[in-house]
Amino acid sequence: MIKTLRLTFLFLTLALAVTSCKKKFDDYYAVPDGLGDPIYQTLQAKGNFKHYLALVDRAGYKDILSATGWFTVFAPDDAAFTKYFTDSGISTDAAISDSLAKGIVKFSLVYNGYRKDQLNIYQIAGTVGNPGMGYKRKTTYYDGIQQKGDAVHKKIIATNRNNTSDGKVTTVRYVDGDNNNKYIPYFTDVFMATNGLGASDYNAFYPNSAYSGFNVCGANVVNSDIIASNGIIHEIDRVITPLPSIDQYIRLNANYSDFKLLMDSLAYYVANVNLTHANSVATGSADSVYVKSYDGRLAYCINNENYQSGGSFITTASQAAGWSILVPNNTALRAYRQKILSKFGNSFFKTAPASVVIDFVNSLMWPSNLWPSQFTLTNNYQLEPATVDMGSIVDKQILSNGTFYGATQSQEANVFRTVYGVQYLDPKCSIILQAYSSGALPIKSQTTQPGVKNTVILMNDDVLTANGWRYYEAGATSATTTAWGYKAVGSTSYSQSAVYRDVIFRMFQTGVLPNIDLTSLTGTGIVETINHEFIKYNNGKIQTSGTLDAGVDLNVTQTNKTSVNGTAYYVDGMLSFTNNNVGYHLQKLAAQYPSTYSSFYYYLSTAPNTLYNATTQAIAGINTGVDVNYTVLVPTNAAITQAIKDGMLPGNKTTGALPTAAPSSAADLDLVRKFILYHIINGSSLAVDQKTRQDNYPTLLQNESGATTFVGVENAPTSMTVIDRTNKYINVILGATSNQLSNRTIIHSIDKYLHY
Repeated sequence: MIKTLRLTFLFLTLALAVTSCKKKFDDYYAVPDGLGDPIYQTLQAKGNFKHYLALVDRAGYKDILSATGWFTVFAPDDAAFTKYFTDSGISTDAAISDSLAKGIVKFSLVYNGYRKDQLNIYQIAGTVGNPGMGYKRKTTYYDGIQQKGDAVHKKIIATNRNNTSDGKVTTVRYVDGDNNNKYIPYFTDVFMATNGLGASDYNAFYPNSAYSGFNVCGANVVNSDIIASNGIIHEIDRVITPLPSIDQYIRLNANYSDFKLLMDSLAYYVANVNLTHANSVATGSADSVYVKSYDGRLAYCINNENYQSGGSFITTASQAAGWSILVPNNTALRAYRQKILSKFGNSFFKTAPASVVIDFVNSLMWPSNLWPSQFTLTNNYQLEPATVDMGSIVDKQILSNGTFYGATQSQEANVFRTVYGVQYLDPKCSIILQAYSSGALPIKSQTTQPGVKNTVILMNDDVLTANGWRYYEAGATSATTTAWGYKAVGSTSYSQSAVYRDVIFRMFQTGVLPNIDLTSLTGTGIVETINHEFIKYNNGKIQTSGTLDAGVDLNVTQTNKTSVNGTAYYVDGMLSFTNNNVGYHLQKLAAQYPSTYSSFYYYLSTAPNTLYNATTQAIAGINTGVDVNYTVLVPTNAAITQAIKDGMLPGNKTTGALPTAAPSSAADLDLVRKFILYHIINGSSLAVDQKTRQDNYPTLLQNESGATTFVGVENAPTSMTVIDRTNKYINVILGATSNQLSNRTIIHSIDKYLHY
């Protein structure tokens, strides 16, 4: 009996203790007096939110909105539901499905409570935020696992991060635990003014709504900043259903079914163990759950609700930014596909390189909000403005993760519409494409600018392979080998040496003529290449320093003038360069034009090895093994005669005759050295090539104190004048004796000598 009483007393004591603790807990966490009722009761008391509260009850959110917490609610009033019922062809709340009811409620709820004056602030951790930049907030709504995959991937969930790629392999960046919540957009007067936007920007997306200075999607806020104990309510005059993502909108709209197929080809599915387990526990299903994302080479994943700039991730970035996309409808996409893919069977999926699809899709993607009033001022991910005018935009939507424009024309990517696109969109140019697209060369950046004229000379795969060249990635097996291989005549194997890579890169660059659209090859001319060498054309034929050595000009086999910034020519041979040194070509010129070159060559050929190597025919200071260019200015025989008379060269000062024997004294050899080196411009090849320039250029000669000497050059389109140290003007002799091609060198004859 005593034991029983003791147990009873103990139980009562514990009960009193628990009751006391609960009271203290409730007192501590209770809503302070004076804050008013919770959201649910506040709306109930207003009396004009019956339909909304009915959906709240069905969605299971009554307790949440009646308790502690802190939310912003964009609550549609009963008049809003009357409009919604009429527009939807229904008459009661019961006609709204449970899933839609939950969606409407969850999408109307924003985490944390915000007054109107706070909603325009872009919140940045550790700062007071960025006023005027916020126009979205994260809602409680997310899609979760969907039964909308394909036959292989039956259960999917949208990724919550953009993928990355090393150019070949995509890395999926999905993060477990992030629900990929959707964002709801709103438009305050402060945000619009800060960003230079007006009512026309809003009405472009919501033509049936009036801009009021505080709109939520297509709704007007009719009563703002209603304070409740657990949040802030903004009364709106329209029912807002969860917005689709860019991915969902494309899939729901048959006008973009062709583009959907493109995106399907770029989709990535990766099974997720944690999601699969959670789904199994919740539903009993043994099906794997796949994270659906997209190729990491794309600018962003169109099903990712979390905005990212580049590879970074900022939790609140979606408050101030969203992606934009400009999608051609089916008719426009088919027309553009036929325009650019005629050589690939008019299809993205047959033989076109995967990069073509990637470049096309990326050309449609913008890294930020693309507002109608700023349509042509904002560049896409390829740093290109829209080529489509607003008159071709027939579908404008603000979606949960970005802005969507549907168009009757396609954006024209620079990689396709410029001369770069000629080889890119030609399956017979797969080898040269590897060089043009290489970041190691400046070709792509030069040729893809639509406002910059260029001419390209192309060697297709047949020409390259016939001359022993290949691109073979598996050949790059070590630090000393590359994918570029060469097979010499008579050899049965390729060498994948870096030396050959540099050789073929030099030839590819010889085929790029920057800042000029050479629409015709009739007549004769000389043109500078992107690597500052020169090619010549002669009545439809192409000449390089290498073809001139071989005595065989290149024939043009095809001309393409479809690009917006220039002309492309296909040739039947290699854009080769000479391997001979400059002395070799001076010797040939002395034999071909003796009255012009022979006297100068005499002094060069008799110079000591310190200046000229008679065996290799290399001139000291001219290094043709590196990417440095030169100009040799050769005085005529008459000018050399005058130099002898003036004591600038050894010889007969009275008659100006050449020495009867090779100069040998130190003084004479020094005269020859100075004379020759002062007539060689170091670092630049200058031609009479229709260009205008005026500058001072260093020569190979250094004075007694070791300082570099200079000459001035004035170029007019059809003339060139050189100014020496004494301010004497010397003319380049036009015609066959000048604009001669050598190894990274241009050779001219001049009518007077240069006084150093």
